[in-house]
Amino acid sequence: MNSSPAARRAFFEPWSLGDVMIAAAALRELAQPPALACHSIWHPLLRRALEEIPQLELISVDLPYTTRERANPFDTGSSANKAHPEIGEVFSIRGDYRDFAAARKIFPRASIRMNGWVRFFGRKSGFVNLPYSLGLLPVENRYRSWARVGGVAYATMEASYRRRQAEAPVNRKVAIHLGAQWRSKQFPQVVDLRGALESQGWAVTILAGPSDPLPLGLQENEVLRVVDARLIEELRSAEQVVTNDSGPMHVAAFLGCRTTAVVRASPIEEWAPPATRIVRAARTPRGYRPHRRYMSDDILTGWPAVEEILAHLRGR
Repeated sequence: MNSSPAARRAFFEPWSLGDVMIAAAALRELAQPPALACHSIWHPLLRRALEEIPQLELISVDLPYTTRERANPFDTGSSANKAHPEIGEVFSIRGDYRDFAAARKIFPRASIRMNGWVRFFGRKSGFVNLPYSLGLLPVENRYRSWARVGGVAYATMEASYRRRQAEAPVNRKVAIHLGAQWRSKQFPQVVDLRGALESQGWAVTILAGPSDPLPLGLQENEVLRVVDARLIEELRSAEQVVTNDSGPMHVAAFLGCRTTAVVRASPIEEWAPPATRIVRAARTPRGYRPHRRYMSDDILTGWPAVEEILAHLRGR
């Protein structure tokens, strides 16, 4: 990260929990971490997950267009956020014109260093995405993007993840997290997976966030809804963690959990954390553009079979 030593810097990531954890993966590798500008809802979890950085600076950036409830995708809502003229440089990998406009208003004196424009337009346009979906051009993983922005070798980041995994418990406990921003991303056969794991001697805990829907056949009293410090505690207590392609996947991997992600709707090459096992459906999209029903609560078919997930867990 080439910048003036006198300039106060910020990583700008106003979107979902997963996006923020990707930025945090690069931030924690830096001797002098920049501020992290993100939605205030993630701050309690970040302070616990990044407690190794005692002087961690978090900036609240709550933008309407980044939430599921957004009424107007062009409303940056930046006037409701405090301006930070003390920040001299802002870094982002999203390449989103709305992010650029919001960052310009919130950080009025900063130079905005933003990349990822091909990623953004590839997500929006099937034509732009075509060479990436066919494998003619390589997909840029977001962890690698943030590592490059931060001046961190990706190998260093990956080694950090593996080192933490080596310290995870070995206790025959599996945590399955149901979290997914959209139901299209939620593995539907959780009850079958739990039964198969229990038949092999695993103790299974099913976790969810406060508003996560439950897959068919699962009752509320079978689920532990946890956030922030309690979520971190539950994830760290398990030998294995199974997630969807979602925020909890990034949190678990960041914490050093042995994480397996089950994927159907997302082109996972862009999102896969270091040292994470991916169980991908045969019909999973490639490139940058997700499944056409990605932003829906439809229950998709064609997910990996329970036996495939078990095989990945046995292979660890």
